[in-house]
Amino acid sequence: MYYQLINFGNEEFYAYPNKSLYWKRLNTLIVSDLHIGKSISYAKNKQFLPPYDTKEILKELFVSLDKIQPSNLIIVGDLFHDIFSTLSLKDQDHKNLNQYMDKTDFIWIKGNHDKNIQIEGFNNYTNYEIDKFLFTHIPIETTLFQICGHYHPKVKISHRGKTIFKTSFVHNGKIFILPSFGILTGGLDINSKKISDVLGKKTLSIYPVGQDKVYKL
Repeated sequence: MYYQLINFGNEEFYAYPNKSLYWKRLNTLIVSDLHIGKSISYAKNKQFLPPYDTKEILKELFVSLDKIQPSNLIIVGDLFHDIFSTLSLKDQDHKNLNQYMDKTDFIWIKGNHDKNIQIEGFNNYTNYEIDKFLFTHIPIETTLFQICGHYHPKVKISHRGKTIFKTSFVHNGKIFILPSFGILTGGLDINSKKISDVLGKKTLSIYPVGQDKVYKL
C-alpha cells in the first residue's frame, strides 16, 4: 500500500489510502469510525443500504493487519454503529477476530455510538495514553497531542471548474482527526463550524485520500 508520511507531535506516522494510520516506532495501527453493521441498523428502520458493509470493512481491516502485522490496533471510537449492529457479525467473523487478537493487542476506545457495547476479547477504554499522545474519540482539554475520530473529515477540492469532496486526514499540530474507516459513513467538511471549533483558526495540515494514494495539500 502507498502511504503519505505525516509528521505529528515530532513522530512519524504513515497514512494509507484505506484510511488507516500507522505509527511505525511503536508498530501500532490506528483506525477510527468503522461503524460496523450500519446497514443492518438502518434496515430495522426501513432505510435500506447495501448490506455488505460489515464484510467489506472487516476484509479491509484484516488485509491491513496481515500486511503490517502490528503489535497494537487502536480503534479510536465507533467500532459499531449501535448495539443492534453487532448482529451483523457472523460466527466466522468472531473466529477471525479472535485469531488476530492472538497476535495483536486490540485497544478499543469507546465512541458515542458504541459506548454501551461489549465484545469479548477487546480491551475497552474511554481514553488511552501512550507517551505524549492521547487517543480519544472526541477531543478533550489536555496538554497531550491527541489522535481522534468522530467527525469523518472531508475536504473540498476545486480543479478545472469542478468541485469534489475527498475524505481526509487533518491536524492542526496538536489535534489529529482521522477519516472514517467505514464505507457507509459520509463525511463533514473540514471548514464546518463543528470541526473549526475543534481545530481552531490555525493553519491546517490536510491530507486528502485518493483511490491508491494519500495526498498533501
